[in-house]
Amino acid sequence: MVNKYRLTSDVYDREREEDKINPLKIYFLSVEGNATEVEYFREVSRNRKLLGIHSLVDVEILGRGSKDTNSAPKQVIELLEEYIRLREKNAEDMIEDLPAAFKEKYPIEKIKQFLDDSSQLTNRERNTFQTELTKIGYDLSYRKYLRKYDSEYDEFCILIDRDSLTHSEANMIQCIDYCRKKGYSCYIANPCFEFWLLFHLADIKKEYGDRLNQIAENKKVSNHHTFVSMEVWKKAGHGKGMIHFSENYLPNVDKAIEQAKEFASNEDELISNIGCNLWKLLEAMRQFNPSHGESMEGIL
Repeated sequence: MVNKYRLTSDVYDREREEDKINPLKIYFLSVEGNATEVEYFREVSRNRKLLGIHSLVDVEILGRGSKDTNSAPKQVIELLEEYIRLREKNAEDMIEDLPAAFKEKYPIEKIKQFLDDSSQLTNRERNTFQTELTKIGYDLSYRKYLRKYDSEYDEFCILIDRDSLTHSEANMIQCIDYCRKKGYSCYIANPCFEFWLLFHLADIKKEYGDRLNQIAENKKVSNHHTFVSMEVWKKAGHGKGMIHFSENYLPNVDKAIEQAKEFASNEDELISNIGCNLWKLLEAMRQFNPSHGESMEGIL
């Protein structure tokens, strides 16, 4: 059974107080992977200045537990919408969202105090509530961290792999149509996110021009790698996680963007053609003008 409460992370613990900035605009991004994608975009966030992104513009990867492997397109959207519902809830709404057994066990006023301002409770009460919520996977600290941000300029986004072996064409079309209907930005990597990484590491058409079909098929070539992830490993020496962003990717973001533009970029095209439209997200972040509160160019 999938945990109802999937939003969880330690991101707020990693921020130094002096580095905390309340952005004017955040791109909230729900992704399939729990390692590589998360690390890449956290490094994008940390290196905004070097990437030409204003400090008041940021990207937030929505966290989920390390054992949460629910990564189908539908489940990526579900995680995003769990966050969107969280933004809209006040303390009373959040109480309604809790299991009946939890609400029956404790006085409603005490629960409301805990959600609103736990400093009003004793240490024992706080610890008891936190323990009970942890049992059901309810990460209160992370939820409070996310609830700090609520700008009218924020955007909601998903990032999914085409991965034809696990994601059917019908599911991809349904996902894209749903995102358009809801106003979510849909970013797709075909065949996988590692292809976006490879754009940073290689001259794709020069080095792989006669092997593009192998990229498209992206067959398993070892116990740990597909064709594309193996090529990334050969060039950057990493698998899932520990990508050494500053060394391997930061200097080559512009290279990746320009190369990606030469391949499929429209969501519908990416269902059947290799490519990645993440360049649109990075350019949108660069072009957002905080002084005007809007993007300089409507590229999305």
